[in-house]
Amino acid sequence: MKKISLLLSMAFLSLSSCELVDKVSPDGKLGGEPSPMGEVGNTFSLGSIAGVADFSGEVTEFTDGISTVKASITITDPQILNMAKSVAELNWNGNTATVSKKYRITDEGIQNVYDEGNYTLVKYDGKVGDEYSIKVGGKKYTRTIDYKSTEDEYQYAFWNIKVIKVVETGRPLIGVSKLEYLLNHKFGIVGFKVYFEDGSEKEVRFFSKNDV
Repeated sequence: MKKISLLLSMAFLSLSSCELVDKVSPDGKLGGEPSPMGEVGNTFSLGSIAGVADFSGEVTEFTDGISTVKASITITDPQILNMAKSVAELNWNGNTATVSKKYRITDEGIQNVYDEGNYTLVKYDGKVGDEYSIKVGGKKYTRTIDYKSTEDEYQYAFWNIKVIKVVETGRPLIGVSKLEYLLNHKFGIVGFKVYFEDGSEKEVRFFSKNDV
C-alpha cells in the first residue's frame, strides 16, 4: 500500500510539474513612448516578391496606446498561399486576404495585443536568448531573439542598418518550420523570412512610411 501511495504521489507531482512548465503567462505591457509608426494614417508596404501582390496596410485607429492595423494582400504563389490559408486570423475572398490586428508600437519595441494578452515581438534593448511566449487557441507560440548585429550590415532601401533577428516557433502553419522577423530600432519591422519544411526559404522587405 505504501508503494502504491508513493507511486501515485510521484505521478501526481510529475503531472503537476508538466502543467507548471507548460503554463504560459502573457507578457506585461510594453513601456516607452508611442512611436510614429503606430500613428493613425501611417501606411506599410512590402518589397517585391513573386506570387504576392496588392499589399496594403494602414493604422486605422489608436486607442489607449494600442494601434489597429488593417491590411490586405493577394497571393498566387501556391506554396505561400497554402501556408497563408492556415493562418486563422486571415479572412479570404478568393486569393485575397484581409486582416485587422492590434499592436503596441513604442520607442522600446513592438507587441501584439491579443484577447489572451500581450505577445512581444521585440524589445530593442533585449539580449540574444530572450524569449516571449503566449498561448492562443491552445497552441503555445514562442519568439526568441536569435541574433543582434553590432554593425550596419543589413541592406534596407538605401542604407545598411543593424538588425535584431527574432525567430518564432509553435504557430501552426502548413509546411512551415519557423518564421524569422528582422527588426531595427528606427525602422521597426524591416523584413521577415519564412522557412519551409522542404528546406526552401522566402524573404521579403517590409517598409513603414513613418519611422522613429
